[in-house]
Amino acid sequence: MSPPSSPSPDDPTVQQARDWLLRLASGTMGEQEMQQFEQWLVGPGNRHAFEHERLLWRSLGARPQTTVVVQPPRRRLPGARVAALAAMAVFACLLVMPELALRLRADHRAGDGISRVSLPDGSTAVLDAGAAIAVHYGDHARRIELLRGRAWFEVTPRQDAPFRVTVGEGVVEDISTAFVVSRDHDRVDAVVEQGRVRVAARPDQGWMYLQAGQAAGWNNGGVAERGLTLARDDVAAWRRGELLLANASVAQALAELGRYRSGYIVVRGDLSALPPINAALRLDQPEQALDALAAGSGLSVTRLPLGIAIVQAADRE
Repeated sequence: MSPPSSPSPDDPTVQQARDWLLRLASGTMGEQEMQQFEQWLVGPGNRHAFEHERLLWRSLGARPQTTVVVQPPRRRLPGARVAALAAMAVFACLLVMPELALRLRADHRAGDGISRVSLPDGSTAVLDAGAAIAVHYGDHARRIELLRGRAWFEVTPRQDAPFRVTVGEGVVEDISTAFVVSRDHDRVDAVVEQGRVRVAARPDQGWMYLQAGQAAGWNNGGVAERGLTLARDDVAAWRRGELLLANASVAQALAELGRYRSGYIVVRGDLSALPPINAALRLDQPEQALDALAAGSGLSVTRLPLGIAIVQAADRE
C-alpha cells in the first residue's frame, strides 16, 4: 500500500490540525478542550493531518515546550475565539522565528538524541538533546559558541590557539581538560570532568579556576559563583546515556526526560505536592524511563497517537 499523500494546505482538516497544534504549544488548554482534542483525533483523516503538521513544525526547527501544564478551563467571551486564534498565530511566529535564526547560526545541532561532533582540530564535542553550537576557528584561536543546551568538550591541546567556549558575555577557557558547559535561558553553568578550566561571567571580571569535579555558574550579566563539587562519574552522565536526578521536582524530571522524546508531554493538574525524585534513568529508552518515573512518583501516563503522553497524579483510593 502506498503511503498517504500530503494533505492540501487548504483542507479544513489541516487548518484544524494547525489550530490544535498551536493550542498544545500555548499551554492554555483546559480540561474540556483536551477532551475535545482527544475526540477530534479519532476522526477520519485527522491523525494523518495532525502528524503531517507536527512533522512540518519540527522540520522548521520549532518545538513547543516539553511540558505543557494544562490550566483549568476558562470561560471565553463571545467573539474571543478569533482573537485567541490570532494570538496563537503570533505565538507561533515568535516561536518559529528564533528557531530559524538558531538554525542559520548553528554549525551543529542535536535533535532528540545525543550527537557527537568531531571538531576541525581533533577535539570532540558531545551535544545533549536540543543543543546547538557554532564553530569559529582561526589560525591562532579556537572558539565554540554555545547557542543552546549543554555540551561536553574534550580538547586537543594547542599552545598557540586557546580553546574557548563563549555563552553571551561569559567565557569558559580550557587549560587541559574535559568539561561541560550548559545554557538554560539566562543561566550558564560549567563543570570540569578532568583537568582544569577558567571561567569569567563578564569581560570585566577576573578568572575563576576550576579543577576536576568543581562547578561554577552565573546568570546573564551577573557574577560567577562556585557550585557544588560533583563526583567525576556524575559529570555529564547524560553523555553515557544516563539521566541522574537528585532531589529534583517531578516537573523538572519530566522536563529533562521530555527532551529525549519526539512527542509532547502534557501535564494535567498540579504535581508540586509530590515528593522530590532521586533516580537514574536510561536515555536510550525514554518510554521505559517515563514509565519508571511514573511508577516511582505516583503518576499515571496515558499515551495518545503521535507520541503525545498525558501525565497526571494517579488516583489514590
